[in-house]
Parts: sequence; C-alpha cells; structure tokens
Amino acid sequence: MKFQGGVKEAAKMLAGLSRSAREKVLDIISKKDPRMAEVLHKSMYTFDDLQYLTPLMLIELLREIKISDMGLALRISSNELKDFILKNSPRGMRQEMEDIMTGPPQLASKVEDAQERIMTIVRTKLDRGQLIINKDSSEKLV
Repeated sequence: MKFQGGVKEAAKMLAGLSRSAREKVLDIISKKDPRMAEVLHKSMYTFDDLQYLTPLMLIELLREIKISDMGLALRISSNELKDFILKNSPRGMRQEMEDIMTGPPQLASKVEDAQERIMTIVRTKLDRGQLIINKDSSEKLV
C-alpha cells in the first residue's frame, strides 16, 4: 500500500482519534508550528461532513447559525448534503434556504465565506462535544 501523505490525510487521522487524544496531538503540533495546527484543525471536517450529523444535531446547529448562510453555503454542496439538510429542516427554514439557493447568482467567495462561518460554529461545537460527526455508519450513536 502506497502512503498518501499531506494535510488532508493527517486531518483524517486526527478526526478518527478520540477528542482527548486529538487535543493532545494538536497541542503538541501547535507548540512547534501553530499555523500547521490551525490548518489541521480546519481540515479535519468539511462542510459536506454535516450530512453525518443526526437530524436532532442538525436542528440544534440550525438554531445557532444564520439560515441565509446555510442557504448560500448549500449552493456548492453535494446533493446528498442538500437533501439531508432540506429533508430534516423545519418548513419555514427549508423554504428560506431554498429561496436563497435558487435566487440570483452570488459570488463564489461569498458562498465560501458562508460555509466558513458555519464551519467555525461547527468546529467549536465539535470541540465542546456538542456535535458528533459520525462518518462510520456501522457505529451507532447512543
């Protein structure tokens, strides 16, 4: 097996660790290279990973973000994520997101900024243990 290195692979490995182990590793890295620790932290989870939240966690997240940001952010997301979020959102929020998604064209940088604002909140909630992104569907959340 050939080793595929880089930030993405390192971030994937970190995301697979327990929260305490991940914090220890990031702390060690940040002492030597704070910028690298921040890049790894940001790379552990992507916007499309939100599809691995439970519907209840998604609702909790939607309460803390601007729905207009979510509508903008969904413009360039995967169909799986769009379907998950729209299917599990309250009707009023869903309608607002759909209106923004189908509205006039927006600058790509504006859409990416909306995704980053959402992911900043997501990372904070992940670090606090308030959200869990479970990519391993064989593992059940209890």
